[in-house]
Amino acid sequence: MATIPGTENVRFRRPTAGPNAVKPTEPKKDEFGSMAPTGFKKRHQGLLQDQVGRNKAGPLVPGLSFAFRLLLLVRAVAAMYSVISDCDEVFNFFEPLHYFQYNSGFQTWELSPEFAIRSWSYVLLHWPLAHAIPKVLSVGKRPAFFALRLSLGAICSFCEAKFFRTVVETINERVGRYLLFGFMLSAGMWTASVAFLPSSFCMYTTMIASSYWFHPATSTPTGIKRAYFATFAFAVGAIVGWPFSAALAIPFVLEELFLTGGEIILPAQRGSWISKRWETMGKAVGLAAGIAIPVSMIDSWAYGRSTFPTLNIITYNLFSGKGPDLYGTSPTSFYFANLFLNFNFLLPLALIALPALAITNKFDYRRLGKTQMKPKEGETSPYTLLAIRLSPFYLWLAILSAQAHKEERFMFPAYPFLLFNAAVSIYLIRGWIESYYIHITNSPYNASRSSIFSIFTLLAVLVPGVISFFRVGGSIYFYHAPFDIVHHFQYKSIPSFLSGLGYEPVPLPADFKPYGNEVPTPQWDMTPLQNLEKPLTLCYGTEWYRYPSSYLVPEGVRVRWVKSEFDGMMPRPWEPSSENSTSAWPRDETRRARAGRFNGDNKESGDVGTYVDASECTYLVSLSLPSTAHTTLEPDWASKSEWEEEYCKGFLDAANTKWWARLIWLPGGLLEKGRVWGDYCLLKRKVE
Repeated sequence: MATIPGTENVRFRRPTAGPNAVKPTEPKKDEFGSMAPTGFKKRHQGLLQDQVGRNKAGPLVPGLSFAFRLLLLVRAVAAMYSVISDCDEVFNFFEPLHYFQYNSGFQTWELSPEFAIRSWSYVLLHWPLAHAIPKVLSVGKRPAFFALRLSLGAICSFCEAKFFRTVVETINERVGRYLLFGFMLSAGMWTASVAFLPSSFCMYTTMIASSYWFHPATSTPTGIKRAYFATFAFAVGAIVGWPFSAALAIPFVLEELFLTGGEIILPAQRGSWISKRWETMGKAVGLAAGIAIPVSMIDSWAYGRSTFPTLNIITYNLFSGKGPDLYGTSPTSFYFANLFLNFNFLLPLALIALPALAITNKFDYRRLGKTQMKPKEGETSPYTLLAIRLSPFYLWLAILSAQAHKEERFMFPAYPFLLFNAAVSIYLIRGWIESYYIHITNSPYNASRSSIFSIFTLLAVLVPGVISFFRVGGSIYFYHAPFDIVHHFQYKSIPSFLSGLGYEPVPLPADFKPYGNEVPTPQWDMTPLQNLEKPLTLCYGTEWYRYPSSYLVPEGVRVRWVKSEFDGMMPRPWEPSSENSTSAWPRDETRRARAGRFNGDNKESGDVGTYVDASECTYLVSLSLPSTAHTTLEPDWASKSEWEEEYCKGFLDAANTKWWARLIWLPGGLLEKGRVWGDYCLLKRKVE
């Protein structure tokens, strides 16, 4: 409508009631699932509240679907390129799964029925992940290996996205964003996310449990649902995965039993309230414990006797008088050093989370709680609730540091809590900077327009992320040779071997049409390998513990060990099933305890069949490092006259490399002067 100069217009407010009423416009969500900027911000309901610009639109926060897709991109790359850092992953999990699928592989003492330390329930839970895609596409074992890792990456991505969104909704939007960056960019999560290990499985279940736990505890159906779902997720991790992970549920149980959470309970009501909480928790624990029944049934079926590996591993580690110390001990500083390598500056941020929260509660309590007021009588303070949620990382770190036997994978279940603690610390420190800025400028308005705080948080998440990126690059650059060797063996060495026997590649289909200048890769039928009079034998000596699993070695190839200086308990090839069938399950070998083959003392048994003489090997994997002192049992195989180098890759000699040069990889050859390399080689026996 035109306006006449010098006049005033009168505007009438639109009706809010009646047939012509106009409904108020609600803030819309953008494509990421966050609230689109509208100039109005609905107050966040989390435990941490922004003080600067709290009436403005909130920060951009991805929704569950978009966060899942972001994380899945990173996890897919990890599935394809991350190295296996622990031989336990191969021999106690990949190998029994391979035995289930292909009736071959290696057995460890933990899988022998007289010990039954490892759960077939956990192993077989992953069988569909390794079986479905190769079965549908009619491809071999190698794709099955990567299909399993990709599936684990997808599962982990969903759990991370679920946990991230819970933190956004119940803690603070900014804390959630920092957590998401930590998930995507940390070297620790790169390794743990796709590892076929019970500790990684517990990491998944812990994130799912926490996505229910972090919501307010109430007596409403929503609060009861939280108790049941969180308890069940923690129980699945402990019973199916690793029993010791149940310690991470202790803070949740204490909160559920003793803290009111989202409720206000007056003293007169507290007795009946506690009774209801304990009753609900008792039912939740009882129902969750029921998962032990099918787990025990599956393992008893596989081992051929009544057994429960979850209880067996507790008994062995705590009451057998032997325990894991047989496999090495480490100083208290082990986990601090290892976590710093995997998370760098996020580790000290995680460690100061509780002290930082105490400081904020003392000097800036209005930042805690959606009401920005002191808690009422009968109400649990937001400071206490957040402290409880920050405690699992400290608890887990204390428990594991007190144990003499330490391994990197033991920390996996607490990785999400480490990142959560670090994210909270970043947010609280940002709050201190905001408060100081307002103190010296006396202008909340200028603080709301300043970019200082955003720059700080950007650096706080980006710098550790960049360092982790180069740490991941270093792990691939330094230690990927075991994967490269078996890839070359399958796609170069075996075709050459078959060609020498007179075999030819599979002819291309008559209707095959190359795309452009594409040169088709010859395809070879590996079936003749299974019918050789003298089997093609791939041997490992000192490098047996870096064997990347039988999934990456074609069927028909026999893998064997050559004796080295190692005098501990070795994995043994599974004996052929007495049923002489690859489909019969459970096979006789999973139920048969062979006298003298295995023991729980980590001592070499001397059982015939553990090793072969090097003369039986067609190919041999050898690592030659400048720091290696060669012995009779561990000679320099490449220098022996009966062997020739087929394929070699560089492998970092960590003992001789400068400490700063082995931490990360940098482009352009930076830090290369401080590195010393060895040769990781596939050797071929010379034709006489």
